Amino acid sequence: MEKINSKEIISNFTSLDYVVLSCMHYTDLKAMIRINPLDLVVSCEKFFDCEFMKKMNQEPSPQLKLKIQNWLNSIEYKQYTKNTSQTLSVNDKDRIRNIYSKLGLKPHDLSELTDAGVKFLENKELETKQQWGAMVQMNKSHDAINLKKSIDECAILIPLMFTAGIANGKLFSEMFKTINLGMYDYLSKNPLIHPIFLDYLK
Repeated sequence: MEKINSKEIISNFTSLDYVVLSCMHYTDLKAMIRINPLDLVVSCEKFFDCEFMKKMNQEPSPQLKLKIQNWLNSIEYKQYTKNTSQTLSVNDKDRIRNIYSKLGLKPHDLSELTDAGVKFLENKELETKQQWGAMVQMNKSHDAINLKKSIDECAILIPLMFTAGIANGKLFSEMFKTINLGMYDYLSKNPLIHPIFLDYLK
């Protein structure tokens, strides 16, 4: 069996992977339904492979049980399952089943981050907050050159900035006025940035 290279997997994380890792840790169910189910499972496979995630072996807390049960009973979840059934292809569903089988999971099994996964996420959140804080200061001082450079450099973290509640949509829009660029046009052309964050700009 080929040995898994965890460092290589981590170095190739996408902007969506960071979002999924955060959603899984905080059980952010409303953010999860914005993500394509296959993309969600593919991200989780990476986390299992690099030992950032594992199957939850203990009984979930009463609070988590209630949160999940309320979610399963919600109109949003029922609409999500209906949409998923219609949009996923047969091949997509087969791939999801194969990944679950590989990871030793059943459809309703719960997963959780390992200590290594939590530490990685916390470091990434700290980095994201620092990046956002620096961008805010550059915008205040109208430092357009360095602001544009900073946005370029942290592109892969922009979706996490929004889904984790670190960034502010109105202020982010103002930054693009400062650098004199059309925000949607600029961001949509950057392949590093998953469009999930666009919902948070509305």
